[in-house]
Amino acid sequence: MEITYADVSWLADGWELGDVWCLTFLRGLEAAEALRRLGAAEESIRPLSYRELTDAGLFPHTVLAGRLKGWVVLIERNGSEATELDTMRALSAGTELVSVLRHDYATDLFAYAIDGDRLTSFDPRKPAWRYGSDPDRLIDAMREVGVDPTFLPGGDVAGDEAISTGAPTMSEVLMLAARLTGVVLTPEVLNGPFVGGVVGSQADDSLEDGDGQQGTTSHTTVELFAAIRRGDPQQVNRDEASAQA
Repeated sequence: MEITYADVSWLADGWELGDVWCLTFLRGLEAAEALRRLGAAEESIRPLSYRELTDAGLFPHTVLAGRLKGWVVLIERNGSEATELDTMRALSAGTELVSVLRHDYATDLFAYAIDGDRLTSFDPRKPAWRYGSDPDRLIDAMREVGVDPTFLPGGDVAGDEAISTGAPTMSEVLMLAARLTGVVLTPEVLNGPFVGGVVGSQADDSLEDGDGQQGTTSHTTVELFAAIRRGDPQQVNRDEASAQA
């Protein structure tokens, strides 16, 4: 079934997930494994619905994970842990990652990574400014969904192949994610069963209030990434336990 802009407009233009959210798609992982890679404590992983998450006010420290065909989607409400570089490395180890962050009060983000390598990422409002080991990797796909890779802030464009002078929209960025993955988060999926896990704590909030640094967990260390690559579950568990301490 072909995914259309109508399939993503409820997210791009609506408020069901609020005004700050992050969707991260991971190929081939199970939901619980994705949460572990994100840093969720094993004892916190349990069945949890989106309604329960919101009614109990469990976000941002509790993240939902659910299967979408051959992918798993991580849903962060009021959070963006998956977009941290170290976290992205751990999440994408041995697989593929596509992440979309909407943040109405700061910076939106699109990111694409394979096997621990962030190939390209960009602020959807400034797609001409791309970062990563292969920043031009998705140029053709961007153009296909209407994201002009030459667009600069202020309505300017760079290069001779500009396709529009309009700023990309969140619908176009979500369509880019859908084209890469072949899946999309729908209202029906959001109302279905998920697995939830706690990936942060109040200690993270104190970091934000105290020294001005972004409050993120420290579980996605180089050692954890290397352990995932080696397939060493004991080392992964040790690193995750250390991060939760």
